[in-house]
Amino acid sequence: MPVFNPVPNFRFQVFLFNAKPPGSSPLPQSLGEAATSALSIGIGFALSAFFGSFSEVSGLTAQVETEDYREGGRNVGPHKLMKWGKYPNVVLKRGVTFNTDIWDWYYQVLNGSKAPLRKHGIIILNDRGGGITNNATGLQIPIIDTTPVAVWFMNSGLPEKLDGPTMKGSGNEIAIESLEIAHEGLVRVGPALLPGVGEALTTVGL
Repeated sequence: MPVFNPVPNFRFQVFLFNAKPPGSSPLPQSLGEAATSALSIGIGFALSAFFGSFSEVSGLTAQVETEDYREGGRNVGPHKLMKWGKYPNVVLKRGVTFNTDIWDWYYQVLNGSKAPLRKHGIIILNDRGGGITNNATGLQIPIIDTTPVAVWFMNSGLPEKLDGPTMKGSGNEIAIESLEIAHEGLVRVGPALLPGVGEALTTVGL
C-alpha cells in the first residue's frame, strides 16, 4: 500500500448501523467518544447494518462556522470568532433493486411507534487492487486488496431526504435512488481522536 501516494476514489465501503443497539448505554457525549466506541464495537451489528451497497458517496465535509467581531480602530478587518462545527448532509446513491432498507429506515423515523432510530456510519476508502502476472500464460491473477487508506465516522444520523429515480421512457440510464443523512458530526478517524493526542500533534506541526 502506498503510504504517501493518493489512491483512486472508486474502492470504498459504507456501513450504517444502529447508534443505540438494544441494551447499550446512551449515545456518547462527544464525537471522539462515539467514533472510538464504534470502532471498538466494530461493524458486526449484522441485523442492524446496511452493508456497502452504495455506488456514490458525497458530503464528507466538516466546517467551522465563524462570527465577525469588529473592533473599533482596527481597520484591517474583523476578528473571526469560532461558533461551532457545521456538517452538511452525507449523500449516498445506489442503483434501484428489491432492497428497501433505506426506505424502511425513513418510514420508521417518520411513522414508527418507537423513538426515531439513529444510525452511525463508517465510510472506508480502500487501496487499489493489485495482481500477479503468470509468466507462462501472461495472464494476470487479481489480488483482492482491502487495505483501508482512510476511514470517516459519521455520528448519529437521521434520513432527511430520499430521492427515487427519475424515470424516462426514452432513456436507458440506470435507475438511481439517493439518501441524504443529517448527522451530528463527521471525523476522519485518526490519532487526533485519542484524548490529548490531537492537540499534541498540532503543536508539533503534524
